Amino acid sequence: MRRIPPAHPATARGLIHDDAGRWLIVRPVGDHRWHLPGGLIEQDESPADACRRELREELGVDLAPGPLYALGWNPPRRPGRHARFSFIFDMGTHNPDALSRMIRLQTRELDIWQWSPPDEALSVLHRDVAERLTAARTTPPSAVYVEASGHP
Repeated sequence: MRRIPPAHPATARGLIHDDAGRWLIVRPVGDHRWHLPGGLIEQDESPADACRRELREELGVDLAPGPLYALGWNPPRRPGRHARFSFIFDMGTHNPDALSRMIRLQTRELDIWQWSPPDEALSVLHRDVAERLTAARTTPPSAVYVEASGHP
C-alpha cells in the first residue's frame, strides 16, 4: 500500500516517566541527538494513535497516550518545505524495571534508549523537543486535547 504524505507534516512523541521521575529518551540511528520516542503522523491518523503506534514500532510497548503535554510548531527549514506541528503526550509513570523488560528496541530506527533525569535529558535532547518540554514544565496547562468522534 502506497502511503500518502500528510499535507501538513506533524509528529507525535511520548513522554514516559519512571517512579523516580526520570524520562525515557531514545537516540535514532545515525543521529547524535536524543529524542522522545515517536515519529511522523500518517495521513488520516490522529496524533494520539500515531504516538501509540510509534511506541509499539520503536520500543515494542503498547501504552495509551494520556493528556497532551506540549504542542509545538516549527517553521519550514528550507524553501519548498512545510511547517510542522509536534505533539508530545504524557504517557504516564511506569515501573522502570517492568517497562525495561518489555522494551524491544527497533534497531533499524533507534541505536539506544535510557532513563534520564529531566535536567540531564533536557541537555541532550533535540533543541526543539527540549524547548517544548522546558516550556511545559514551567507553564500551567492551557489547552485540552480532544479528538473528534468522526461523526459528520
